[in-house]
Amino acid sequence: MEKINNKKRLSLYQKSIIVFALVLLVLGEFALIYVNKTLKAYEKGDADGFLTALMKDMKKASKKGNINKYFDLPNISSSYEDKPNFKEGYKELFENAEFSYKMTEENTYELYADDNLFALVKLDDSKKEHKLGLLSYINYSIDTLTSYNSEGLFTTDIYALSTYNVKINGKDAKKEDIVDTNAIKEYADVEGLVDIPVLNHYKITGLTRKPDIKVYDNDGKSISLNYIDGAYNASEYYHTDDIDDAFNHLANKDFDPMKIAKNWSLFLTADLEGYRYGFGTLVPNLIEGTTMYKKAYAWASNIDIQFTSIHTLDKEAFTNEKISNFTVYNASAFSCEIYFEKNMTLSDKQKKTDKLHEIFYFVYYDGAYRLVNMRSSNE
Repeated sequence: MEKINNKKRLSLYQKSIIVFALVLLVLGEFALIYVNKTLKAYEKGDADGFLTALMKDMKKASKKGNINKYFDLPNISSSYEDKPNFKEGYKELFENAEFSYKMTEENTYELYADDNLFALVKLDDSKKEHKLGLLSYINYSIDTLTSYNSEGLFTTDIYALSTYNVKINGKDAKKEDIVDTNAIKEYADVEGLVDIPVLNHYKITGLTRKPDIKVYDNDGKSISLNYIDGAYNASEYYHTDDIDDAFNHLANKDFDPMKIAKNWSLFLTADLEGYRYGFGTLVPNLIEGTTMYKKAYAWASNIDIQFTSIHTLDKEAFTNEKISNFTVYNASAFSCEIYFEKNMTLSDKQKKTDKLHEIFYFVYYDGAYRLVNMRSSNE
């Protein structure tokens, strides 16, 4: 009988141990959960941790189509989107983006997805926490959260030549979206006289989705786009080192740029035949009123031209002739790089070599190509 009672007492003891162990296990679990939550809260106890967690939560919400719990989604219309869709737009914006932020003032931060500024958040740091007898931290919360979506999610900058056709989501870019134009400075003198392409800067707003951008030339050929510093760039003119190839893209092939360059060089040393020390020979390839015309006329009229060094041109007056680096701006305008050496013998029998290395700018005007500008190839 005593053995039976001992077994019962042992059984009760074992049960008590098990119950006690289970209680400890449950309490330990609660303790671990509490510590884990406390540590997570502590991680958010600085602005970096809070903002990182906030943007992760935004990304999760966008995936579920619940981004409107953070932002109001406005009703907007777009010339380039048939059905603006902010929920899909935020999902696309956040999906593969690298998030970052920038402090603008104390507790106020701009939030970025790649290059896109999408929100401004102001943090409330008034609540302090003390946990586990060791940890003290700020329990950050959102004071205000303002979106930048009133004009869409994607603002797209496109730089394209005026001769190109820009399409956004299959629709022609509108002239009213051109915010700036940049002319080719070397052709400033003939602006209005000759149709010279300019670089148009389009700024496209009101997009909720990343746009499909295509650019075509006048022949309908697709132009490659470069994405540089947050902007699409289709500003490359046609380049070649082959004169025949260049002239295949121009209005008139019956023209010799090297001859014009040599005439200019001869004119500067008073070796060009024609009225006023060769000015009359240059005139057919100049445009009256331009800087080049005025420069040539001033030199021909200046007494200094009479005092150029007395010399004779060598039998082989021009050597090492090179013409390259053609840039075709359109069918009426091109530039090219010209190099040669002009060989002379001075009155004291000394040899002299003048080197010319310039970029010449030409336009087709009134039935002929005219020289409108020159600049050093080193500029």
